[in-house]
Amino acid sequence: MEIEDRKIYWHANTSSGGTLSLGVDLTGKFSKGEKELIIADAIRACHESMEENGYIPFNAKVMSSRDIAKEFDKSRQYWEKLLNEGKILYKETSAGRITTNLWVQGYLDNKVEVDKYVKNVKEVLALVESHGKKWGSVQCPVCDKTRFEFAVNGETNMNGICRACGFHVHTTPN
Repeated sequence: MEIEDRKIYWHANTSSGGTLSLGVDLTGKFSKGEKELIIADAIRACHESMEENGYIPFNAKVMSSRDIAKEFDKSRQYWEKLLNEGKILYKETSAGRITTNLWVQGYLDNKVEVDKYVKNVKEVLALVESHGKKWGSVQCPVCDKTRFEFAVNGETNMNGICRACGFHVHTTPN
């Protein structure tokens, strides 16, 4: 009886946008059931890796303030206010502002921390603006040390991190 060499090789690539490209190469004879199990295991491993690396899960929903009001109660105006205050991140589109249920749930699960972070972001943005330069260091609103290093790109985009406590800000134009 001859034992046939069987080899399994699979590779996956994920784009920054969360698109998965999976290739599975099988050498030797495999039953249809074995092939299905091998492919399923590769997809499972990719899914776990993508979740661990912060990719948006497949069940995330893109939502408008009206959609948020329907799903999470309260009025559309209430959610609009939170979007305006930066407590829920969003992207401006030609149709209006959109967000995901992940950002909404993140806010609902951790209001106190989000409110504190938004307050600190507004404080550091004001400090950077009063600094009047495109890059430099200002006092960190979290640890009060002058170790918050920033760079302003263009008119509205600012990146910064406190080298003492790790507080960070990354703004993008909406």
